[in-house]
Amino acid sequence: MKVTAQKLNDMVASGTDANAAVVITDAEYPKYLKLAYGAEKFAKPKNAIGMVKDIPAAEMERLMLAAIVVNDDDLRLLARQRAQVARESILRGQKIETERVFLVEPKSISPQHKDKVRDSRVDFRLQ
Repeated sequence: MKVTAQKLNDMVASGTDANAAVVITDAEYPKYLKLAYGAEKFAKPKNAIGMVKDIPAAEMERLMLAAIVVNDDDLRLLARQRAQVARESILRGQKIETERVFLVEPKSISPQHKDKVRDSRVDFRLQ
């Protein structure tokens, strides 16, 4: 996603519509990965004179993934987006009226522990 954002920035700077599809070729990937890595705000390996060291793409990816912080708000947003997709999928068949399918905000994003059932954050109810 961050790599794609870097290419989108380049596309917009060159006059392309911001809504255009962004496709990164294998040849472009290292360039945009390096830009995304440079934009990250975490301690990066430095060379002997204190400049950010050039490292292989796999190492840049590893460091970027390790620096990702996911908080409760991020998880709540993801849950909401997934629930919306599920709702739209159910309604796409047009066998259920729209007003009968709705989303309810969860009380907690932590899974509810139940005996003999794997922890789950999904709760479908029929009423």
